[in-house]
Amino acid sequence: MDPSNLKRNLVCVLFPGIVKNEEKAVQCLGGPRGISQVYSQPTKKRLGLSFQPDNPFVKKTFADCKKTAGVLLKVKVKKTKVDGKDTKQVISTTLLGSVKVIYKFEAMCDFQYLPVNSEGKEPQCILEKILPSGVDTFDFMVKPSPLFIVPPNFTRFDKPINYNYTDKRFVIKEHHENPDDIHRRARTERGTPLLRYTFNLDDDLATEAHAYYVKQLDIKKIMYPPLQQEFETVKKLFEERPIWSLNLIKFHTKIRLSSLKIIMPCLAIYMKDGPWRMLWVKFGYDPRKEPAARIYQTLDFRLRHTAGVHSMVMTRDKVVHYKKAVRVRQLRNEREEPQPTDDVSEGAVRFRPGMAPSQRQIFYQYCDVQLPEVEEILAVEPPPGYLCHEKRGWLPPDTDQICRDHIFRYVKQTLLATHSADLKLEQGSLESCDEDSSSDDDDEGSIPPNGSDDVSAPNQ
Repeated sequence: MDPSNLKRNLVCVLFPGIVKNEEKAVQCLGGPRGISQVYSQPTKKRLGLSFQPDNPFVKKTFADCKKTAGVLLKVKVKKTKVDGKDTKQVISTTLLGSVKVIYKFEAMCDFQYLPVNSEGKEPQCILEKILPSGVDTFDFMVKPSPLFIVPPNFTRFDKPINYNYTDKRFVIKEHHENPDDIHRRARTERGTPLLRYTFNLDDDLATEAHAYYVKQLDIKKIMYPPLQQEFETVKKLFEERPIWSLNLIKFHTKIRLSSLKIIMPCLAIYMKDGPWRMLWVKFGYDPRKEPAARIYQTLDFRLRHTAGVHSMVMTRDKVVHYKKAVRVRQLRNEREEPQPTDDVSEGAVRFRPGMAPSQRQIFYQYCDVQLPEVEEILAVEPPPGYLCHEKRGWLPPDTDQICRDHIFRYVKQTLLATHSADLKLEQGSLESCDEDSSSDDDDEGSIPPNGSDDVSAPNQ
């Protein structure tokens, strides 16, 4: 053997069959070009095999790339016959290389379909009548074609699975709880959704937390003792202010999101929609009965395309992707300090003169918009006998649009002053932004799923 061949790296493919013709076996795997494409992108493509390469109706079976450790040997054996018995003798052994990667076909490959016409005495393949050959004339499209319909789905899974034929959809296993079993206590139950309150003027709000969330909080405290101090910090915030947004609490406390997901359901109820949508309301506080709660209502602000300032601010998706792009996943030693969590910027929760928004769409609370024009509107109390509205709460009509106009005017001044060297705009377009701000309403539509690239927020 030549030990120098160990440096020669080879790739092994376990062909699911007896290979008598190597060229046909390679064509079944997609040919040299198809194999090369799979080999160059092992993390993106799987090696496909079709026992009928010319038949596009055949469902391929795929092989996964796995690491292995082996060698490829070439052994010459001499067969002789002595006294009517076959004997084998190894003449030479040659080392061809080492194998570090192997492709195994472990998926099912019994979904083979061939267009066959069985009207005659013997079944005949009609593949040539269905597929154009490339030299056919237009008559090929006019003549009636044999009916051959391929099943839309072959199978949902590539590998066989065990299936329990029971009346119940899920098999529930009984667990005998042991108070000393820390692993059982640490495992949280799945499938319990967050209680989201659909706003209406009839149903009463919950006054205390659900027992499930209180139990989860107690379990997490055992695993993570600092959670108790974080809970007290958030609880103190709700004593100072009855309604908070999740981002605003993250901005003030710098608490991890994983901890807030456990703490918040124990202190407040989440508003799914309505004037206080996407906010957390403290248990025992009903904003529908308190006119003073108007300052905590949600203001959906979206940066407009007008005056060119829309292109100066990134969308929320780009901000998140930018943060993820700079991260490099690598193994760290235990001695190294953990990376700090992503903090919420002030521009994502608060607005004041001279500040630019951190993204194109932000859900403010009216009290966090520190503009004299907005504060003057909030200072006006509702008239006696005024009832809470399902859309605009305690505020008069068109308040949201008026506040958006004020915010956009300040944003435009700040951004144009900052980017004056790189931006050239006509003076007429800038003046029309302030005078004809109501014209943007004609281009407003419903809130898109991503909530980032709309012209302006719709009136509530």
